[in-house]
Amino acid sequence: MTRSNITKFTEYHGDIDFDYSEIFPSPTFGEDFELEKVPESCEPTKIGWLFGASRQWRGPEGLHIREYNGRYFGHYDRVDPRKNLIGHWVLDAPFELAVGSTSGVGMLASFTASSGVAVTWITATLLASIAASTVARRIFS
Repeated sequence: MTRSNITKFTEYHGDIDFDYSEIFPSPTFGEDFELEKVPESCEPTKIGWLFGASRQWRGPEGLHIREYNGRYFGHYDRVDPRKNLIGHWVLDAPFELAVGSTSGVGMLASFTASSGVAVTWITATLLASIAASTVARRIFS
């Protein structure tokens, strides 16, 4: 089953035809939608920020679901972080990539260089992270 036909796909289960459009809405990257329940094909995960959610799951086709007070909200990621964490950071979580890489470079530079050089490295890393994410989104979106 692919993203392009996930809402049109029906599968035969015994004596009934099962319509997946009732469970999986049309996928749009990054846009949240509400689900009635967590699909059986999803598995609990610790990869990803909770943002106030109590639990989260990852599923097929980049599906990422979070639970807030018994309600389920999902979105589709461009890249599954279980398969390609760097690609996920670049295409789906550029802010986290920029902050994380800038913090890492800043910490390293503060131990090994003067404050002026450290600020230069932090600024360069932040700008490079944002630029790389912007270019990647334009190429792969």
